[in-house]
Amino acid sequence: MDHSKALDKIKKLLRLAASDNPHEAATAMRQARALMEKYRLEESDIQLSEVFECAARSGSKMTPPQWEANLVGAVTQAYACKVLFMAGIGEWRFIGELAELASYTMALLLRQVRQSRRDFIGTQLKRCKPATKTKRADVFCGAWVSAVRQQVMAFAGNDEPSPATAAYMLKHHSETEKLDCRDRNASNGNGVRALTDAMRGVLAAGDVRLNHGVNGQELLALN
Repeated sequence: MDHSKALDKIKKLLRLAASDNPHEAATAMRQARALMEKYRLEESDIQLSEVFECAARSGSKMTPPQWEANLVGAVTQAYACKVLFMAGIGEWRFIGELAELASYTMALLLRQVRQSRRDFIGTQLKRCKPATKTKRADVFCGAWVSAVRQQVMAFAGNDEPSPATAAYMLKHHSETEKLDCRDRNASNGNGVRALTDAMRGVLAAGDVRLNHGVNGQELLALN
C-alpha cells in the first residue's frame, strides 16, 4: 500500500472512529493510529490531504483585467479558498477543501460573462474603434461581475480559508508576488455612456441564479 492509499484508508477509519458504537469506534481509531505510525503520517498530513489545487483558465496569459480579478475574489471568498494567478500559463489556481467547486464555478461564470461581452459588443458597439470597444466592454463586464458578486456573497458563508489551506500554501507556494491587474478605465470619468454600459452589464447578469448543487454544495447555475 502506497502513501496515497494509506491516507485514504486512514481517513475512512477516522470517519468510523466517530461511530456511535464504542467498540467499532475504538477499533477504527486503533487501526488508524497503527497505519499512521507505519507510514509515518501525522495528523497534519491527513488534514493537508483534504486540500486540493484546481485550475480555471483566465482570459489573459500575463495580466488579467480587473473585472476578472474581482470575479475571482468573489468565488474565492464564497468557497473559503486561497487563489494564485499562474502568469505565462494564464490560469487561476484555487486552493482549499472546496477548490474543485470554486474552479468549476469560475469556469462557468467566465464562459457566461464572455458570451455576454460578445453580445454587448456585437449589438451596441458595432461602430466603435477597437480600443473604445475594449474599454466600454470592460465597464460592462465590471458591472456584470458586481451584480453576480452580490448574489455569490449573499449565498456564501463567512468561513475563512482553513488552517490546513494556510499550511498547504506555506508548503507549496511560500513565495508569491502581488498580482497587478489591468484597469483600462482607471483614468476615465463616470459619464452617461459609462453608466449606460454599466446598467446593461447589470441587466445581462440577471440570468445567473444560485442553486443547490451536488451533495448539498452550492453551485452557480446559469439559466
